[in-house]
Amino acid sequence: MELKVSSPYSEQTAFTFLHRILLQVKLSHYVTRKFPAHEALGRTYEGIEGILDTITEQLIGYSGNDPASLVIGTVTSSEPAALADAIMAGALKLEEYASGKKYCNIENLAQELSGHGATLKYLSRF
Repeated sequence: MELKVSSPYSEQTAFTFLHRILLQVKLSHYVTRKFPAHEALGRTYEGIEGILDTITEQLIGYSGNDPASLVIGTVTSSEPAALADAIMAGALKLEEYASGKKYCNIENLAQELSGHGATLKYLSRF
């Protein structure tokens, strides 16, 4: 479930990851049969939806690069703990990229995104 990057990380990589993970969280929220997981995934979706929009707009602002067509592929549901790991791993890659580019607020938003992953991981224990 970890974001696989075959080419150098770029704004487009971030745009694709953010939109894919949002769809995975929402699909997982719809199909889970466990109420605590349903609630945790719903909370995560709501939390990362606004961050996704802010990160996307600010990446455009910092870089001047608009998103190209997103090649997301098949989106499948996952267990909350696996999604949490994917969110945290993707957020770390985004934070490291932003740090190298001196996109200061993207670093902060990536940390906030990681926090949503950590909360989902905690809630997935119940």
